[in-house]
Amino acid sequence: MDELTKLEERIDKLISLINEIKQKVENLEESNSRLQNAKQEAKKRVDGLIEKVDNLLL
Repeated sequence: MDELTKLEERIDKLISLINEIKQKVENLEESNSRLQNAKQEAKKRVDGLIEKVDNLLL
């Protein structure tokens, strides 16, 4: 019976670790999404500035 209790405790710990990893992955995915959006916005701004400079040079 003691072995069964130990196994249950180990399973509970593993489930807890899996849940923590899932949460970290979700957080990283959200962070990645924010960074991708910031990258796209920065690219739009740079492209706009390049267009303005091109227009000034023409």
